[in-house]
Amino acid sequence: MSQKETSPIGHVPFFDKNGTKPNLARIVSLLFSKNVIEFSGLIERKKEIILSIRVLAIINPTSGKGNIKNYIKEIRKNLEEQNMQVNIQLTKKEYNAKNIVVDNIEEADLILVCGGDGTFNETVSAIMDLGIRDVSIAYIPMGTTNDLARSLDMPIKDISITKKLLESKARVLDVGKFNNDKYFCYVAAFGVITDVAYKTSQKAKNKYGRLAYYMKAIKELIKIPTYKVRIQFDEEELEGEFIYGGISNSESIAGFKWFNREDIDLADGKFEGIFIRKPKKLSGYFRLLSDFRHKDYMVNRDFVYFKANKIAITTEKNVDWTIDGEFAGNTNFVSIENCQKAIELAICEKDS
Repeated sequence: MSQKETSPIGHVPFFDKNGTKPNLARIVSLLFSKNVIEFSGLIERKKEIILSIRVLAIINPTSGKGNIKNYIKEIRKNLEEQNMQVNIQLTKKEYNAKNIVVDNIEEADLILVCGGDGTFNETVSAIMDLGIRDVSIAYIPMGTTNDLARSLDMPIKDISITKKLLESKARVLDVGKFNNDKYFCYVAAFGVITDVAYKTSQKAKNKYGRLAYYMKAIKELIKIPTYKVRIQFDEEELEGEFIYGGISNSESIAGFKWFNREDIDLADGKFEGIFIRKPKKLSGYFRLLSDFRHKDYMVNRDFVYFKANKIAITTEKNVDWTIDGEFAGNTNFVSIENCQKAIELAICEKDS
């Protein structure tokens, strides 16, 4: 199955157990066949059955430089005009997206996430913890880097997509399980620059945008530590000293393009692994940058590149890990497993 194909939820019945209320998941699975039929087919269904999609809208009010708060009424209006029942919930420090999903999922058919990669991760983590497979996620990326959205070529910071959710197309995506108690949507990493996202203040992000990340990254590069690491994947094992290690399912990481789109598949059951050794000479850094620019990781011994479903990483000392740009803990052992086609996104195409 190619990256752009979808996976129908074939076991879900068309009606509920009483045989009366339409089961949205089954309708969506039929509409989202591998031919990627548009959501607009629901309009025809509505002529035969009364169907009102229940939308749980999770909004991070600090995202998008805090401007998202000005569009809440517009979001509600756009959804209600499509005959949708709307439940809008704003995230708070003590009540994040994960809490919101847990408390409201039973009354939702579709989750609309308005926020950055962190808010999206919290939403997906709740869905994975609850074992839910019959709900789709629509996403309005409002963060600073929006790495996952860039990989999927999604509209960014575009509230107008709430006018055309019935025209969405489905995409299934792999999700990463991190040490059996956390999940990530596009990257788990340690080492140089990986802490830039969560150590850059929200105030700086709102004021400078992506430039805030670059300013922080320059400071990080002044002194680069190395880590003694053992990596196990499939039937292979290797050891070495590295300045960076990342397991990803994304074209873009931390605002930088790491892979060519045609070289990765976000639903193939495998992650891309990249580990970078510290060059012995200054010229080695220039070669690293050149090979990074051309995405030519196989010719440079300072890059270790592989694809795998399960990966175990052991470090001599505890290191800080990040998942989807957020701090994930300080540890010397991490196990990562790919949960293939674990979630389904409802994606609106960009306006031409």
